[in-house]
Amino acid sequence: MKPFRSVKQTRISEEVVNQLKGAILSGDYKPGEKIPPERELTEQFQVSRVVIREAIRELELTGFVRIHQGPIGGAYVMDLSFDHLSNAFKDLFLANKLSAAEVIQTRLHVDPEIARLAALTKDEKSIKRLSLALKAELKKESNHDTRVIRRFEVDHQLAQMCGNRIYQAISKALLDLTREIVLTVKPDSTVIFNHEEHVDIVRAVSTGNAEAAADAVRNHIHAIGDGLIKLEKTYRKQRGLVA
Repeated sequence: MKPFRSVKQTRISEEVVNQLKGAILSGDYKPGEKIPPERELTEQFQVSRVVIREAIRELELTGFVRIHQGPIGGAYVMDLSFDHLSNAFKDLFLANKLSAAEVIQTRLHVDPEIARLAALTKDEKSIKRLSLALKAELKKESNHDTRVIRRFEVDHQLAQMCGNRIYQAISKALLDLTREIVLTVKPDSTVIFNHEEHVDIVRAVSTGNAEAAADAVRNHIHAIGDGLIKLEKTYRKQRGLVA
């Protein structure tokens, strides 16, 4: 493992962050491993502890490390995932820089293509997972959170099937934001959910009918649009985000 280089005074923290990111991305430090302690990093980079703390904080904010306290405390490397994008979307929504209308508009572009690709790349295993997700929607469940989570599983399975990780990342962020709204407001189950619309989508994907799958998703998004926009108003009131 190569030692870190000392850095110049210009953009000190940024250079430290870039070197640490490079070490993580190259595999010098793998998920679950602890990066060198503050004192060691200070000596290697030849910078102050304040700079190192700023750099570690930046890595934490961008999802590269997680800080643990206590006897085994320190900065531990995270396995990069789409969760950081989901959290960013939620924060932007809370700051009123994203709206439910924009979520629907984006999903009208992204989700039909996801379904189309899923229909073209399907295999026996993925269709089985998709079918199980569809059946799970009908299970009797008194817990609201569990019901909501199950009703998003078909969408998540489609995103995984499509084979495009950028679409998957965008889809997860939008679905997580939608789920956050529904879980908070706890509306009647029929407000933005219709099981039969998912049945149409799964049938088209399972039979490999790409265009029918895209059309079925498009119809589904149009159907839930107004309901989600109304839920946004209630959500913002409950969270104290509007007067």
